[in-house]
Amino acid sequence: MTNFRLKSESTYQANLEKLDAARHRLPDEHQARHMTLTQIAEELLPESLRKDGSFPAYALYAVHTALSRNEMGFRPLNPSSDCRRPDNLIEIFSKNDTAVVEKVALMLREYSDRSVTKLRPPHPSDLADIGLGQFLQQARKAVLASREKRQWTSHGILRPSPGVSLKNNAWTRTGPNKEIIDFLEWWASHDVFEPGSRFHNYGALILRALHVYDVSVCLDQSTAWTLLQEIGVIAPWELPSRYKVRFPGVTIQKGGGLKRPTPGDIEESRRQDIASGARREHAEGTIFCIDAPSTVIIDDGVSLERTNKPGEFWIHVHAADPASSIEPNSGLYNFMSLIPENIYLPGHFQAMLPAELGEDDTKDFESQSLIKQFSLKSGSPALTFSAKVNEAGDVLDFKVEPSRLGSVVYIDPKEVAEFCNEPAPPPVPARSLTVGKAPKGRAAAPNRPMIAARDLDRSSKEDLRVMYRLAEAIRGKRLQKGAWPYFFPGPSVSVSFPESPESIEGRTRLAVPEDPFIKVSYETSTACSIVSNFMVLAGEIAARWCSSRSIPIPYRRDIRHAQAPERARDYAAREIYPLIARGVEPSFSQRQELSRLTGGIELSSRPGPYFLLGLDMYAKATSPLRRFSDLLVHWQVHAALRHERETGRAVDPAADDLRSILPFFGPDLDDTLALLQMREKMARTMSRGVMDWILMALVRAWRFEGSAPKSLRFTVSSHFRQALLGRTDLFGLNAIMDVERLGGLALLKDVRVGDQFQVELADVNVHSRQILVKALKYLGAPNKS
Repeated sequence: MTNFRLKSESTYQANLEKLDAARHRLPDEHQARHMTLTQIAEELLPESLRKDGSFPAYALYAVHTALSRNEMGFRPLNPSSDCRRPDNLIEIFSKNDTAVVEKVALMLREYSDRSVTKLRPPHPSDLADIGLGQFLQQARKAVLASREKRQWTSHGILRPSPGVSLKNNAWTRTGPNKEIIDFLEWWASHDVFEPGSRFHNYGALILRALHVYDVSVCLDQSTAWTLLQEIGVIAPWELPSRYKVRFPGVTIQKGGGLKRPTPGDIEESRRQDIASGARREHAEGTIFCIDAPSTVIIDDGVSLERTNKPGEFWIHVHAADPASSIEPNSGLYNFMSLIPENIYLPGHFQAMLPAELGEDDTKDFESQSLIKQFSLKSGSPALTFSAKVNEAGDVLDFKVEPSRLGSVVYIDPKEVAEFCNEPAPPPVPARSLTVGKAPKGRAAAPNRPMIAARDLDRSSKEDLRVMYRLAEAIRGKRLQKGAWPYFFPGPSVSVSFPESPESIEGRTRLAVPEDPFIKVSYETSTACSIVSNFMVLAGEIAARWCSSRSIPIPYRRDIRHAQAPERARDYAAREIYPLIARGVEPSFSQRQELSRLTGGIELSSRPGPYFLLGLDMYAKATSPLRRFSDLLVHWQVHAALRHERETGRAVDPAADDLRSILPFFGPDLDDTLALLQMREKMARTMSRGVMDWILMALVRAWRFEGSAPKSLRFTVSSHFRQALLGRTDLFGLNAIMDVERLGGLALLKDVRVGDQFQVELADVNVHSRQILVKALKYLGAPNKS
């Protein structure tokens, strides 16, 4: 290690001039850049340092050291111990952004110098001739106008209101004012400054200079977040989590949504159906699209085909087929890759493929959107993943083929589950939390004709019964291999925004709508065995079909699949699955230990086992209208199928040049998958912004509506020197209880993990995602009386 450090320091010193000039050499003038450490090294280090074609690790560490010595300008998006990973991206701020921060720093130093010179903070009359002055005067006026109607709180949100009319100060948001607002946004919500950065002090100084906060208020990022609400930069119910994730090439739109460059002409990304003339007609039997009535995108369906041998059946899983008519590596490909899956954040749904994309009524004809064109219906093209299965759940054969759908029916999964006498899932807790005014009116009608199970013909009813038996048999096979048996329901949030005011009262008043209605409850299962098990089966078929031809696709596998996989199975069978069988949800530490043994899930161009699904290989393939990884699978499959039609045989890696057959291959595909995994992780992180809604509802119920629980049960999960960390029985929310709030009911050293307390809420902060509780009673271990 000492030798590594010395080599790295020597490299740094030998290239000091270029490395220290990184903040001038690398940034673009106006746009952020995203580069790997290797790409940055290529711009800053001499070629002579390369060994065997690449820079040694100590040289890359020298580059990392140079970047980390800049207070702002470089931010890792997906830190990893592997410095060569292509998804280990570094965000490089534009020169404009860096200049803004430095300008604000200069304004604050000027303000501080004026305070020191006069031995007091500047009076309003002193502010006119300093850079910070106009902002302080106008922002203070906006804050005071807001507080006439909406009270400030220390909880990361403003006090809710039934809708208010505020004085419109129409204050200037250009020049220095805009620069200060930009700085406050970055500080409050984007996490761009390191914990020890001097810029935190600058943010606090701006807050203090406004003279609108009591001396007891902590002038931190949470307070800055509420300032942005009070001066009208963001809505009082904006979600901090939306700003924590910065997708490369994507910008956040205030109030909702993400923005990315839209392809200029969609038709340039289209192609003739690659499977034209080769689709199998599924005219026999019924194709079931089993989705909730509220579902808008219908991208999968299932059907059954009987064989000549009793007890053996073909299960067909039909997936929507946009890949057949969209060019890989096109403008539309690039557009969808930026947000690679639908983000289901209540109030801020973001589609990979927007519902309106592709609509065009400006020409001599009106074209349908891509979603409407490819959502499944009778006559739709599909890519069908088929498995021959017996009553025992054994997969006897499999195939993949392009198809065209015959008779399609739409049915609610609840209908299917009830018709098949599927055992009801365990009841969910009845606890809920509701704040705000409930929306009026009924739910929107389905966008397609739904059918009840009782109205199906006799043959279709029998198909459902057989498919249910087969689904359960297939599930049983996976359980024997260690698949996770049951996923406990988590909290579900529904949000309804009131209609925006129709008009603004002249130019002197601004109408602000009432706060949104929020309902938090435990999600009820809307799945059925046929759907959940057949979709997994389709993913297994896609993986096995491609693997048998050595076709690289986004396989999903355990990271530690080659390192004693039996240890994960033994641990799950011994510690976790017996709890689930008794209806007890495993603890976070138990799930964490299992994840440590499997290593978690990675995307790879090579197949491997997926322990939690009980499969030897797996790839997602049934939602190409919602997931980019599924599209990648379809593009590869279609290219291989076209080659097989031309040659009359299966793709053979020993005889065929896969690089010339497939659109994605080799190191380029590996880089694509690494970046895709990073973006999928970002999308999941943004989806977890649902926690912001839960905390917002909790603050409103506790502080303003009086509907929060008076007491909670707190179970200790971690023990620190001055505090206890644990989970409450309110949606499993994590909370902290420090020594002071323990109230002498027990000595901290005597409390053990698993012990329980009866507690009440002491503080909740939406911005910091922190709940503090105060002990009311020490209950001891769960088995104590």
